[in-house]
Amino acid sequence: MKKPNHRPSEYKEKYVDDIYKYMEEAVPENMQIPTVEGFALRVDVTKKTLYNWSKKNKDFLHALRILKMKQRETLISIGIFGGKEINSNVVMLLLKVNHDMVEKNKTDLTTNGKRISPVMVRFLDKKDEMQMPSELIDKYDISSISKK
Repeated sequence: MKKPNHRPSEYKEKYVDDIYKYMEEAVPENMQIPTVEGFALRVDVTKKTLYNWSKKNKDFLHALRILKMKQRETLISIGIFGGKEINSNVVMLLLKVNHDMVEKNKTDLTTNGKRISPVMVRFLDKKDEMQMPSELIDKYDISSISKK
């Protein structure tokens, strides 16, 4: 974004130090969190301008990266310990995003905590029925099944 005089914003070496000063001031105690946007507003440029400067100046790039890390660390600390108790939602989000952990739903295929025995299903025809022992035919009422 060009300033009202239509000249591009010029990078100043002092901006590296200014970022570090900004991070010292932009703290939760002051109702602030350090952000790239916040620093851009402070020096009256756009975020895009900051990133353009960072492509040309390694010290400035490093300072911007430190600012982002400080922001992340602040948000994590506030998110986890911001209240009197640990915020489990923030912890869960951080584990998912930063540590590739995912929620899994497990279905319990047991009966009263015991595994269900596997069941073998076999379709019988008349020939198979004749080869089965009669006590199995009677026990499982196979003859009525085969008639259906």
